[in-house]
Amino acid sequence: MLAYGDFYASTDEAGCGIIPFMYRELKLHEFQPSQFYISEKKLKDVHKWFDPGDLSGFEPIPVKMLDGVPVMTDGHTRAAAAIAAGLERVPYVWDEDELDWEMYRRCVAECRKQGIFSPADLAGRIVPEHEYEEKWDQWCDRMQAEVIRERVVIEEREPDEALMDILIRLSADWEAENSCYGYRKNERADIEGNRIFTARDGEDVIGYLFGYLEKSQRSTSIMPDGTPVFEVEELFVKPEYRRKGIGKLLFSYAEAAVQKDADYIMLSTATKNWKAVFHFYLDELGMEFWSARLFKKVKRDDRTV
Repeated sequence: MLAYGDFYASTDEAGCGIIPFMYRELKLHEFQPSQFYISEKKLKDVHKWFDPGDLSGFEPIPVKMLDGVPVMTDGHTRAAAAIAAGLERVPYVWDEDELDWEMYRRCVAECRKQGIFSPADLAGRIVPEHEYEEKWDQWCDRMQAEVIRERVVIEEREPDEALMDILIRLSADWEAENSCYGYRKNERADIEGNRIFTARDGEDVIGYLFGYLEKSQRSTSIMPDGTPVFEVEELFVKPEYRRKGIGKLLFSYAEAAVQKDADYIMLSTATKNWKAVFHFYLDELGMEFWSARLFKKVKRDDRTV
């Protein structure tokens, strides 16, 4: 049994989540924030409805135990409003969502590094929206990307039945996005014979790259015919894992793996978001531009007015 302040709870086996025995109010100074800035705009929005004399409409602050400390997983703006109103207690609720505890540990560590040990310490951290996005949102994006990159495993795989099913399913998701001109989901024949590289988060395949070795033909403007080339057929990352460096990890791993067999890596793209793709391949991966095929519709549609 763990006692903390005026509530009692038992920890789970991981020591992170908790199972409450009774619902009480927790003093605000006993909360450890997991956020170190407050948006001025969001705080003004809270003040529009917040009534310190009537907390019946106050959405409880979600809390979980992290390494023996009750950590706020959300509700920092509401807590800041309550502090400003002189309240010592607010309703809380145990957060039952599945959370990424490594990310929360890093948030809490950074809070403590910056001297944030309770919601009262956020009083001097109320900033305009643009500053909030720069100092908090962008910090979160970088931290989350770092955590994910550290745990993702990149590997070359043999195309067994289970992997084939996964790659076909992911390509179906890609087709549904409608982000590339003419893209259709893969069949087994589209994947067989390729070298396959995957990105895995735990047991979940979150991205893949596959391609094949060939000798260049009709490429004399950039290399002699017969040059060994690795042609990338597809590079895909699940939407929720994008802009976190996973695609770059996949490409870099494949590049190192084929260096002894190929002089060049090549690929074609039919993406609709060509600006982002060109930035990725040219600026981040150091590829060079060869050619492009453009289109413009010139015939007007016949319509009855």
